[in-house]
Amino acid sequence: MNNLKKLGLTALAGSLVATSVSAGDLAVTGGASLDYSSSSLATGNGWSMGDSVNFNGSGDVNGMDVSLQIELDGGTYDDYSLKIDTGDNGAVTFSGASKGVGGLNNYADIVPTAYEEVYDATDGVDYGVVGNISSTSSFAYNGTFGGLTISAFYNPASVSSSSIVLQYADLIDGLTVGAGTGEVDTTQDEESIWVKYVTGAITVGFQRSEKDYSATGTSDEDADHMGVSFAVNEDLTISMGRQEVDFSGSGMSDEESSGVSASYTMGGLTIAGHSNKTDSLGGTSGANEESKSINFAFAF
Repeated sequence: MNNLKKLGLTALAGSLVATSVSAGDLAVTGGASLDYSSSSLATGNGWSMGDSVNFNGSGDVNGMDVSLQIELDGGTYDDYSLKIDTGDNGAVTFSGASKGVGGLNNYADIVPTAYEEVYDATDGVDYGVVGNISSTSSFAYNGTFGGLTISAFYNPASVSSSSIVLQYADLIDGLTVGAGTGEVDTTQDEESIWVKYVTGAITVGFQRSEKDYSATGTSDEDADHMGVSFAVNEDLTISMGRQEVDFSGSGMSDEESSGVSASYTMGGLTIAGHSNKTDSLGGTSGANEESKSINFAFAF
């Protein structure tokens, strides 16, 4: 009899474990892209490809929606995070790597664009753009209460970094305003304010950002970025924009970037491209660059 009882309890325990595991969902999606880029300052083969496989698991745990996101990119774990969503009280996300989903990291650039930003010509050095906090082993919070969104980010590294954003939507129909402030490793202070207006198929945005390096003596950066996008139809979007960065260093010129982008979607295929130009890269007069690209992205 005791053996039968033990057998029954073992079977019940196994059933409960199986039920707990099957309560969640796991979805796998992926994509690939083919890209051609050219730059007036670069030579060589402009062709490249991208690949991505995403694993998204989610389930209800004691009334909270808990989700795991992992991206396999180029054969390695590129982005991964754990999110706990409480519903009305907002969501907390822990980023293992590359998921800066809160604070100024999430609002570094709100200016509308169909594809690449106008400063894409600057070879990966985005002057005047905030949200530069490392997202490795970091925490983020995002909550929306009526029209107000609160977004915060914290990285408890040996020298901690943090930022917080407040954004209010629909002050009037289609108008969104926001502001944020942050500190990066006690050596860099960041501030940004923005406004975005949507009317019909047109979206207009303006953002002013400041980066203060007073602790290190590096030239401060003040940037004004504006742009407009137009949804020609549900598949085709075009945009244009301009950014100007003012450097505090003596003898430095203003960096000026401008460009146009377009994106067209046909089912699982998106074709996008840009043409950008930047004058006085990094504040150096005469250091100019132009870049163009076309990208074919496939979703599966």
